[in-house]
Amino acid sequence: MNIAIPDFVTRCIALLEARGHTAHIVGGCVRDSLLGRNPGDWDICTSARPEQMQTAFESIRTIPTGLKHGTITLVGEDMSIEATTLRRDGAYLDHRRPASVDFTQDLDQDLARRDFTVNAMAYNPCHGLRDPFGGRRDLAARALRCVGNPLERFEEDALRILRLLRFVSQLGFEPDPQTLAGASSRKNLLAAVSHERVFSELCKLIVGQNAHKALTIAASSGVLAEILPEFAPAINFDQRSPYHDRTVDEHSFAALSFAPPEQWLRLSLLLHDIGKPYVATFDKNGQGHYKGHAGAGAKIARQVLARLRCPTKAAAHIEKLIAFHGKRLPAQPAFLRRFAGLHGAAFTRDLLDVMQADNQAKAAICAPRLKHCAQIREMLEQILQAGDCLTLAELAVNGDDLIAAGIPPGPQTGETLRELLEQVWKNPEINTRQGLLVLIQSGE
Repeated sequence: MNIAIPDFVTRCIALLEARGHTAHIVGGCVRDSLLGRNPGDWDICTSARPEQMQTAFESIRTIPTGLKHGTITLVGEDMSIEATTLRRDGAYLDHRRPASVDFTQDLDQDLARRDFTVNAMAYNPCHGLRDPFGGRRDLAARALRCVGNPLERFEEDALRILRLLRFVSQLGFEPDPQTLAGASSRKNLLAAVSHERVFSELCKLIVGQNAHKALTIAASSGVLAEILPEFAPAINFDQRSPYHDRTVDEHSFAALSFAPPEQWLRLSLLLHDIGKPYVATFDKNGQGHYKGHAGAGAKIARQVLARLRCPTKAAAHIEKLIAFHGKRLPAQPAFLRRFAGLHGAAFTRDLLDVMQADNQAKAAICAPRLKHCAQIREMLEQILQAGDCLTLAELAVNGDDLIAAGIPPGPQTGETLRELLEQVWKNPEINTRQGLLVLIQSGE
């Protein structure tokens, strides 16, 4: 078995071996290479101590990113990699990080401290694969299994619970039953994980090819309610509606999976119906009604995103998409010009993506809505390709032109420009300097 290793990584391994140290690529890059995937990151583990690495890498630019834990970043022309001294972890006192580490010369001891067997393999071009915990077997079985006792692994570092679900999403693997049970039983330890790390893992999870599967497992195991308690009422919530043949959580997961793998879009769809359980009413026939759920959901999403430290601009965009996701958009060019002018073309496109994915995840009765979304999308693209005026900045006249035409400077200037824009939204052909000045002089 041979793994194709980038030249820079090969050079770094050779520099270590030339000084008598062992060196292997390790972790995710080995896993992904064995799966035929292109690794996103390359990591080296070595018997060299940090000071020995600095000597070995004197011809390479290095950054001492984690000397306490034996980690140095090596900077090449087109990539950066991390090299870390083989180590044993000390006690985990905060359910996140070891209080201390001990350097070792034993590769297997280093691999034993890792989270899942598929991440506990190392490879050297001359010595081949080192796999003491059956990672290659679990790759073939498409299984995610903890190294050693799952309870111990999750008690050491609760972030591993979210990593388990993220790997389900990215790889499509099944969690080993004992591993999943361990994650579920230790989900309360996620309180030790910072909001920023929870948010980072959640964003990686929802853009994976198997996000629906991972979220379903997250919901059934109790993990999702642990990190998003506001979403808990949506789990298994029967909508009792002819427009829905899924519970709120399953509808949200399905809608998310229909959207492009863009994190803000998918986060909007994960949360778009979060308000439904809070506003639900049921008529005498038992049918559910959810008046105001979009606005309620937007407010709840604002609280969720603030807690998770979502970037302010992105949070505002997501909140607005949720608030608007049930809005009726008539297939009228004048309306679309006005809407895109007020809210922006990018927001309008995103909103159409949300609406389309939302309707794809509904019952068959909603199929006509998909045709309507497609019609509006085509109309919007025609408007944008034609270069129709959408904003004040695109008007063929400005404030100076109005003053020269006799409009007194001040609030009336801005009011007149806005009135002209309203006319141009209805009839884009009049957006010429002469045409608009004539319109002003005619008093229309």
